[in-house]
Amino acid sequence: MRIAIQGQAGSFHEQVARQWYGPQAECIPCTTFTEVFDTYEAGEADAIVTAVENTLYGSINEVYQRIEECSAPIIGEVKLSIDQMLITQPGVALKDITEVYSHPVALAQCRKFLKTHLPNAEIIEFFDTAGAVEFIKAEGDVHMAAIAGEQAARLHSLPILRRSIQDSGNNLTRFLVLEATDTSPQANRASLVITTTHKPGALVEVLQVFADAGVNLVKLQSQPIIGSPWQYKFFIVVDCAGDTLYQLVERIEKSDHEVTLLGEYVSAPDLR
Repeated sequence: MRIAIQGQAGSFHEQVARQWYGPQAECIPCTTFTEVFDTYEAGEADAIVTAVENTLYGSINEVYQRIEECSAPIIGEVKLSIDQMLITQPGVALKDITEVYSHPVALAQCRKFLKTHLPNAEIIEFFDTAGAVEFIKAEGDVHMAAIAGEQAARLHSLPILRRSIQDSGNNLTRFLVLEATDTSPQANRASLVITTTHKPGALVEVLQVFADAGVNLVKLQSQPIIGSPWQYKFFIVVDCAGDTLYQLVERIEKSDHEVTLLGEYVSAPDLR
């Protein structure tokens, strides 16, 4: 099984891919989220594992657009507790560090630590957390540090100077799994895109359908409609699947709203 992921060996994406598909899965490393989806559509991967939101960073907007365009449905979700580490060359102290490398999402999760402990260091965005660790190891510069997970430090045999440097201990990332396979019969959650009619109260009308049915709304994410200034579509996650979901979608479509079902899957357990 070939899994397209953003990042490389030692990344959080790889960790989730192997958690879902097992240690035998072949992870196809990609530099960007766009490359992940292009790799799948080119037939070079059998599935996708992608982060979609983080409790500190928020939503990864680029991913939402690519999921809507993707030919594979969402078949699962994984929630992962993210523990960020400051990784350096051996024997380095905080005062030695002048450059810190990591993926922009990881850097955003560690703003307070960087501002407090490394206020004068240059913060440099890198395509991947684990890739940043590999880079500083190759450079061998004691003034360079990387932010990544413990697995990346272990893979590249570099020490962790500071542990758990994220802004909050409750740092969780939600990942989605996309694959052209059958929906699980245990599915209890669904992701949809709804493009409402351009009239007052349109979104409320849609949400009321779910409220009247007693269906929990897990997430609501707006995205601009390209080519239609100031008009938006809505990515919605609901705790509902199967026949009940299809009946609600039919009700919404009867009011002239457009609905695209992105996938039905088993909800991941909450992490605390």
